[in-house]
Amino acid sequence: MKILLNFLRKQPDSHQSNCKKWSHGLQILLILLFVFSAWACGFFTIQQRDSAVAESPAREEGEATGTFYNSALLMGEVISKEEYDYPVMVIAYPLSFSSDPIQDYIILDHAGPFMMYVPEGKYRLYAISDSNNDTFFEGSEVSGICNNGEEILIRKGEVRKGLRLVTDIKAAQKIQFPREFSFRDDINAITYLGKNGQVRKIYDEMFSLKNAEVGLWKPSSFMKAYGANIYFMEKYDPEKIPVLFVHGTQGSPQNWVYYWIRLDRKRYQPWFFYYPAGMHLSLASRILYENLISLKQQYGFDRIALTAHSIGGFVTRAMLIDPEFRKELSFVKLYVTFATPWSGFDSADTAVRFSLKKLPNWFDVGTRSAFGKRIMRARLPESINYYLFYGKQDKIAQGKAIDDRVFAEAKGHFGFDCDHETILSDRKVFEQFDRILGQEL
Repeated sequence: MKILLNFLRKQPDSHQSNCKKWSHGLQILLILLFVFSAWACGFFTIQQRDSAVAESPAREEGEATGTFYNSALLMGEVISKEEYDYPVMVIAYPLSFSSDPIQDYIILDHAGPFMMYVPEGKYRLYAISDSNNDTFFEGSEVSGICNNGEEILIRKGEVRKGLRLVTDIKAAQKIQFPREFSFRDDINAITYLGKNGQVRKIYDEMFSLKNAEVGLWKPSSFMKAYGANIYFMEKYDPEKIPVLFVHGTQGSPQNWVYYWIRLDRKRYQPWFFYYPAGMHLSLASRILYENLISLKQQYGFDRIALTAHSIGGFVTRAMLIDPEFRKELSFVKLYVTFATPWSGFDSADTAVRFSLKKLPNWFDVGTRSAFGKRIMRARLPESINYYLFYGKQDKIAQGKAIDDRVFAEAKGHFGFDCDHETILSDRKVFEQFDRILGQEL
């Protein structure tokens, strides 16, 4: 406002000059507003459940208050006893805080796996089946409860897996929902479409860059629709080596389309980890681990190449250096990163310090990030062959992609005349990557 007032005070008295100056000044102001809005359109859509500084809700007596935002994951499966597979809503009913309306739920077209992105706290898990097909999920239609109503406690950053809900429409006579509840499953309701190991086409709308943008600015909405899963582009083939690609900020499998087209399909099968980049990267790393181990148990492959772009490098490195995971990840033989800003972003530090709303991942990618310091302090397992790629014209990662600590760990490091994005569509970059695949796998 002071700048605008100063601008007005400096105008000459001439009416004609005033008109010209006003016109010119208005043009500048509109341009500045337009540029600001290009960033602000994302910032101002950050939801309460995605802001790491959101206000604490009303808590039950005796419960400690704390930061209230989605920061943990419940993973499980709905198993139906019915001949007809009704649509089902899974609700994580909060016991340690009040939620009105209920926000922690997921809708499935039919019984199957689910994941729910929730705040830390205590929950009881219910299943409600639309057994009369009236497009409403009612509190009187409870069809299942997890572990006979056992309280589920989950902390920030944790993943609680193996949760089972067996649905039976007759259960509505025995299980009472804690409150009156009605939810219409209409065109505005989000249905969960994600599934680990699912075969999808790379041009699927799920992977659109528009949805990737939602994953950055509205990770909770993204998780309610897609979760965070590893996707195949073709049916699993035991004769082909998996190459797992992990995208960066505001990314999706479509960022890797150049590699997908050129990868030798006779020898390799491309997999893609698709996750909301706005969530805590430590949690994304844990989810990646759980998904990868699940596929390992299902298919029994003995080697894989792990490839990451930008902050995808943070996600993958956090998984690889975790002492809890190392032993189980011995099948990761090759690790390649592209344009990862290992030393962090100064802009993230500024955003965390001054912004009223703070996305969880901002705390992880700053130069002073505790998460960043932790993953850089530990070394990669010696069994992993690591290669580092960076762009000499990269204005985003800049020199941070060649941090001395990772540079020393790399078996090979390669710089190319490209930037942060074109490194994923440069012919020479891919040719070098392809040679490394051939050498190491």
